Amino acid sequence: MAHIVERERTDGETSYLVRWRAGAARTGKYESEIFSDPEAAKKFKDLVNGFGQQWPPGWIRGQGFVADLRSAEEMFEPFAMKQISLLTGVQGDTRAKYRRLVKQNMSPWFKNYSVRDGEGGISREMVQRWVNDLAEGKAAPLDPPDHKPRTKYKPKTVGNQHGLLHTILQAAVDAEPQLRATNPCAFTRLPRLDGEQVEEEMVFLEREEYRWIHECMAEDAKDLADTLAETGARWGEATALQPRDLRRRNGRPALRVQRAWKRDEDGKPYLGAPKTKRSRRTIVITWKLDAMLRRRAKGKAPDALLFTGPEGGRWDAGTFRRLRWVPAIELAAEKFGLIKRPRIHDLRHSHAAWLIAARVPLPAIQARLGHESITTTVDRYGHLLDALDDEVMAAVAWAMDPTAPLPGFLAQTGLVGAGAWLPPLPPREGAVPPAWESDDDAPSVPEGPVFVVTLDGREVPFAERDHAQQVADQWNDDHAGELEALRVGGWPEEKVARRGAAGPEERPRWDGGGSVWTRVPDRQFVHYIMASYNADGSQAFTPFPATGRWTWEFEGDSYTAKAAEYRIERRPRGTIETQVRGVSEEAVAASSLVARAEVLKMCSQDLERGSGGPAS
Repeated sequence: MAHIVERERTDGETSYLVRWRAGAARTGKYESEIFSDPEAAKKFKDLVNGFGQQWPPGWIRGQGFVADLRSAEEMFEPFAMKQISLLTGVQGDTRAKYRRLVKQNMSPWFKNYSVRDGEGGISREMVQRWVNDLAEGKAAPLDPPDHKPRTKYKPKTVGNQHGLLHTILQAAVDAEPQLRATNPCAFTRLPRLDGEQVEEEMVFLEREEYRWIHECMAEDAKDLADTLAETGARWGEATALQPRDLRRRNGRPALRVQRAWKRDEDGKPYLGAPKTKRSRRTIVITWKLDAMLRRRAKGKAPDALLFTGPEGGRWDAGTFRRLRWVPAIELAAEKFGLIKRPRIHDLRHSHAAWLIAARVPLPAIQARLGHESITTTVDRYGHLLDALDDEVMAAVAWAMDPTAPLPGFLAQTGLVGAGAWLPPLPPREGAVPPAWESDDDAPSVPEGPVFVVTLDGREVPFAERDHAQQVADQWNDDHAGELEALRVGGWPEEKVARRGAAGPEERPRWDGGGSVWTRVPDRQFVHYIMASYNADGSQAFTPFPATGRWTWEFEGDSYTAKAAEYRIERRPRGTIETQVRGVSEEAVAASSLVARAEVLKMCSQDLERGSGGPAS
């Protein structure tokens, strides 16, 4: 324990020396401080004992407390609060949150210290001890004896709070005049955030698990839960949706995310801009979700809320969690054996996981979730990509040989130009593309009414109105430029309309030829190259320029999902015609060279026979 030793000085006055062993250890270093006033010595002794036989925080030996020596504006807490008030681009609730963090998790360590360099200033060692204390849940030096035990913070939380402290102390470095030369937060070794800890914080639901939760949920909460799960939107974004946010993009139903719920400094909610610039986005949705949202929007004002709580106002996250989410989780655990305990926000993580499982590229997921940087997407969900090894190898094989079949996941996502940097390949052995095969596998004819759309005079039947409408909208989007050109060219409107999409028209049954589509047919942008050769291998006429257009699965011989394929036909009068098509422009160009080489070989063989044509 610290004790006081009285000493008589040569001038006859008495001094009071406070002595103690550092940390109260037997082998601890002897420390001391001298006073001329007995009351001051007693107070200091009590402080040393109160802080575990250590120097009181903020005390400069031989001078006293920093707060008594430095201006109030240089002390940590006033300086931190001032810098938080000066931050730009920060929402009111965020500013209030920063102030709470300073008071709760920083001032108990740094309150008695100055942001200025030198004795009594915050040092790098102090910052490192603070980081360790947060991670281990240790009491702060200035915590009162009756303070409740502190929580052990996870690495991500420690990192976030360290980032705020770094910003505050950097302001002291950047101040004019400068208060300190370096930032003591620089080069701090933070607790490691490894993949296991990230995965532990996020809960990924399987589709079946979500269906269990959905089945156990109150009816007035199911629509909102479906919207969160299908769009991956944040809670504040989904609950801020309004009827005017229902859109169309490329003929598909979509939602425009352009506002979110925020809180001001007093904690009151208000509608403001989404989290970041990229959070303002358009999300394509299914026709089923679109129908549900339009049903909810019916009769509402354009700026009314699509989702409202039990009392008609906005859905509060805490209320939804307590009254709807947690009861559904508990019932699903009892009824179906659900083991996981997801948060509402885990629907967003699960949405991302479902997209990755479906081979959706990360940049598309980044755009859909509204992440400001692809790094965020990779850091959070990159560990889920191990399942894509087969797709990675298929893409590599295709990149090395553009005449190889386009990997299915690339064709489905529309990334047909992924090998645009590759030069055309010369013909080589073993690189001949597959023969051109016709493929029309439309489903069989179902019973009941059908919905028919007329596309450039061609009738296409569907079993579902939504499917028919989606195809009609997309057809008009694909041909918008062509239709406008016809109008400018003076075509009568009825002829222009015939080239576009009409319908859907409901009919009691389908009496036409072919099958009725029970799904939305596939659609690809197909490139074409045609050429014709004489018997001696010379070109019969100037080759047609390469063309391309959107084609649908129901267009029969015009449609393909392959990277490239060709067909060679002998025509009357001894000419040979080549037709090359595919969804990869580069692969089509390379395949045209392969087809030409094969034609020249055929011509050479014909000439060797001396017939100038095929052998009889």
